[in-house]
Amino acid sequence: MSDIKQFDDTTVVTEPGMTFSYNTAEGLGPEPKETPTEEVKKLRDEPLDLYDDQLPLLSETMPVYDEALPNANMRTLIARMKMTMRKFGGIGLSANQCNVSTRMFLISHLGEEMVCINPKLIAFGQNDIKLDEGCLSFPGLILSVKRYEDIDVEYQDENGETVNKHLDGMLARCFQHELDHMNGIKFTSQVSNLVLSLAKKKQDKLMKTETRKQKNNFKWNEV
Repeated sequence: MSDIKQFDDTTVVTEPGMTFSYNTAEGLGPEPKETPTEEVKKLRDEPLDLYDDQLPLLSETMPVYDEALPNANMRTLIARMKMTMRKFGGIGLSANQCNVSTRMFLISHLGEEMVCINPKLIAFGQNDIKLDEGCLSFPGLILSVKRYEDIDVEYQDENGETVNKHLDGMLARCFQHELDHMNGIKFTSQVSNLVLSLAKKKQDKLMKTETRKQKNNFKWNEV
């Protein structure tokens, strides 16, 4: 999930079907017994690739993570996803947005950081509200989505401890957005076809403007 007003993903420019130019998810397999090479060490210190909405994994339900926690692979994944979130200014990021088939997402908002492994929605309040949302996998697309205002959730943290929390406001909204990713649900399915069509026209206009700005800045820097 991205931040414009609350959410903003206009800093990312891509064409349909393209991925963002970051490092791959290689190196997330079992820990090698031998001393890691400098190349592997460097890879662990870099962000993951961030993919757009054409990635098939975004339409799939993520499998339950059943490895014992804590472990080095999960720590590496968390660290690299945090780098990716900071790079793009997001407040939420799911593993499958980075082409990693793991039931886990991160949330970081106003000093609150959550590592949510095997997340569950346990209960929800009676009120829901519509607010604008963006998504790092849909750069420039802004949709008004109805979500529950407050929810009770359960998940495992990076140490394998079970966490039960009551969330409201932006944290509740972000948790629901990322949980949809875990179930292969894109936020574009939360609005009508007409609303989506109008929003995509605004998205196209925004992306063309941003691309033109970047080209102009590049030419200016070359002078």
